[in-house]
Amino acid sequence: MKFKTGLFDMDGTLIDSSAAILSSVKEAARVTGLRVPADKEIKEIIYLPSLISFKILYPDKDPAKFDSVFLSLMRGKFKNMIKELPKAKMTLELLREKGIKIAIVTTKDRESAEAAIRLFQFPNDLLLTAEDAKRVRPDPEPLLKAIELLNSSADHTFYCGDTPPDIVQGRRAGVKTVGLTTGLYTKEELETETPDFIFDNIDAVLTIL
Repeated sequence: MKFKTGLFDMDGTLIDSSAAILSSVKEAARVTGLRVPADKEIKEIIYLPSLISFKILYPDKDPAKFDSVFLSLMRGKFKNMIKELPKAKMTLELLREKGIKIAIVTTKDRESAEAAIRLFQFPNDLLLTAEDAKRVRPDPEPLLKAIELLNSSADHTFYCGDTPPDIVQGRRAGVKTVGLTTGLYTKEELETETPDFIFDNIDAVLTIL
């Protein structure tokens, strides 16, 4: 199969933001006087847009206020915790050199996603964020929209993500799925959704071309 398009999640796939997210959620809970969630609780909703995830964490509270505090902490106090995952930029550059179009498809808000792309200088042909689709992961809509905008097809596309819902989303979109153990999920946890490939490092994606 000749791939023409590569779709990439951001958090846990291109950038290591887990420490920043965990710290920001817990600090936001303290600031707003809410229960501080355990790491396991945060891990279970980390793949969702932040506003939706906080509605799940605190169903009886206004998620917008919490989300505002969380984003402020992510962009301020804890932003230096966010790092590029090893060889992420290099991998994207090599893929583009091979003529593969790159879309970054993330549940982050656009401001935060664009800031990360600028900071780490990730090459890409398209960015889709939480604001750009009506439905979110594991619904395939964001991936299908990216494929359409890049004038490609599912048959010639792969999707890299680091969570089981990423794998479900990719499968529903009809693309080849690549699970990466660079996020909060283990190989065994990713295997529950039977991705086409599982790698410990993002540059291993180059081996499937």
